[in-house]
Amino acid sequence: MKPTIIVIGSADIIKLGLIRSFGESGYKIISIHVSGKNIFKMKPLDYYSKYVSTYYFTKAANLIGLLIDKCRDDVQKPILMPLTDNMVYLIDQSLSKLSKYFIIPSINGREGGITRLMNKVLQKKVAAEAGLNVPKTWEISFVDGDFVIPEDIEYPCFVKGALSYKSKKQYQKKCSCTQELNDLLTLCKRAGVFDLCAEEYLDIDKEVGVITFSSQTECAIPAIVEFLEMGRNPKGGISMRGQICPANNRELIQAIKLFLTKTCYVGICNLDFIVSRGKYYFVEVNFRYAAYGYGIFKSGVNVPDMIVCSLLGGDLGKFDTLPNSNKTFFNEKVGLIDVMDGSITFKKYKEKRKQSDILMIADFLDPKPNKKMWTIVVNNIVNKTLSRLKK
Repeated sequence: MKPTIIVIGSADIIKLGLIRSFGESGYKIISIHVSGKNIFKMKPLDYYSKYVSTYYFTKAANLIGLLIDKCRDDVQKPILMPLTDNMVYLIDQSLSKLSKYFIIPSINGREGGITRLMNKVLQKKVAAEAGLNVPKTWEISFVDGDFVIPEDIEYPCFVKGALSYKSKKQYQKKCSCTQELNDLLTLCKRAGVFDLCAEEYLDIDKEVGVITFSSQTECAIPAIVEFLEMGRNPKGGISMRGQICPANNRELIQAIKLFLTKTCYVGICNLDFIVSRGKYYFVEVNFRYAAYGYGIFKSGVNVPDMIVCSLLGGDLGKFDTLPNSNKTFFNEKVGLIDVMDGSITFKKYKEKRKQSDILMIADFLDPKPNKKMWTIVVNNIVNKTLSRLKK
C-alpha cells in the first residue's frame, strides 16, 4: 500500500507539478496551502487538480496543529513534502512532534538538522570540502546594532541573505564598491534584514539546477536542468524555460554525491550552480523539490517513487537515469506574468510555449488548473482596463 503524500507550501506551480507526478503514479495526495493572510481571495491553481483528495488552507502558526489533528494516519505514516524554504524550516523545527505521525525529510532524524545547513556560508564550506568549485564568500555579521563588513571583502561582490528561510530577493544586489555596499546594508537594517553574506561576483554563462535523491546509504542524480530563460517580473529569478539534460558530467556528479554524503540528508533536494568561464560553481542547496522536477518527471524519470524510496531506505540504484531526450519545459504562469507586466509580448509568449516539449500547467489529463489560470489572466486584463478608464 502506497503512503499518502502531503504537499505543503504557498507556491502553487511547484505544488501542482509534484501533485500531478504523484497522482499519475497512483498516490493519494493532500495539499496544504500556507499563507499569512486571513482571507484567500483567489484559490491557488493546485486547488483545482483532480489528483488532490483533500485541500486545506491555513496560516503558518496553525500548520503543525492541522497536520497532527487532521492529516495523520494511524495505519500508515503519510509523507510530508514541504515545498518552500520557510516550510522546510518550520517542519524541521517541529520534527520531534511530527515524526511520531509522519515520514519527513531530515538530517540524521535530528530536529533542527536541516535548519543548521540552510546557512549558505556553511553550505559553501561543506561543498568546498566535497571538491565542488565555490565562489569566495564573506559573512556579513550584525553586531551591536550594525553590520560589520569583512576587511578582506573584494569588489564587485553579490550580496544575499545567508539563511534561505529568511532570504528576500529584493535585498539581493551586486555591489561594486564600499559605498554601494553600505547603501544596501542601510536598507537592510531599516527593513530588519540582518543575516547576510557576500559572494565573489562571477560572470554567468548559464545557470543550472540539479535534483537529487538521498537515502541513508546512497544518492541518485537522474538529470541536470539548464535554465534557458528566467522570468523578469515581479522579482525575477524564477525559471521560465529550461532544458532537461542527462547527468553525464561524471566529475560534477561525484562531487555532488560526496557533498550529499557529508550532509547526511535523507530526501529530495535541489542544488543551484552557475557556469562561469566553463567551470561549474556551487551556489546553494535547497532541501526540497523544485518546480523543474515536473519536467524531469515528464522526461521519463520516476520522481515520485524515487522520493518514497529515499525516505523509506529502499534501493535507489534500481531506478534508471534520464534518457538522452533533452526536452524543454515552459512555465506558463511565469510567462504570462511577464506578458501582463509588459516584459514580453503575447506573441513572444506563444512562440516560447510552442517551442517547448513540456508545459507546467496545461495538461489534458488534468485540465482545470489551466482553465482557472486563464480566468485569472482575463480578470487581470479587465481590472487593468477599468483602472486606466477611471484615470
